[in-house]
Amino acid sequence: MALLQLLALPVLGIIAWEDLRERSIRWWWLPVLLLLLAAPLWGQVSGTETGLSAAFNLCFLVLQCSAALALVMLRRGRWENPLRQWIGIGDLLFLLVVALALPTWSFLLYYLSGLLLCIPAHFALLRLRPEGDRSVPLAGLLAIHLGVWLLLSHAGVLPEWPTVLPFSAYAHG
Repeated sequence: MALLQLLALPVLGIIAWEDLRERSIRWWWLPVLLLLLAAPLWGQVSGTETGLSAAFNLCFLVLQCSAALALVMLRRGRWENPLRQWIGIGDLLFLLVVALALPTWSFLLYYLSGLLLCIPAHFALLRLRPEGDRSVPLAGLLAIHLGVWLLLSHAGVLPEWPTVLPFSAYAHG
């Protein structure tokens, strides 16, 4: 169980390297990452629990992306394709994989803390490479965050994923 999640570390490293260096990621790493992250949970969490968790996580992402798009449209006064300018398809696909792989409360904690950590990390990257690309390597920075999250979880600093407030803890009161 832990072995598969630890095998995800090199995949996360490759994703981070590709996104930080090239501002793109190879799509074939994402199914591999999904398998390595989600497979250990299959025996520990019921199919219903997994489905509810994935559905909630995806709805949260859709809601968050819709709100961000609406805010941008209101500020600019017109429709603009967000995939062209603000977020890459690799970033969205990476978030999709993580949303499918993590239990709800782990996903929410990971996602929100990851976004908060991406802000100072991006400004640090801009200071290190002022002439480089000014776009945010979101998938790469979140991959680093997830790698650290996995290491801390396996070191016992953070609870393991299935025990971090599963969706059913709130669904059943």
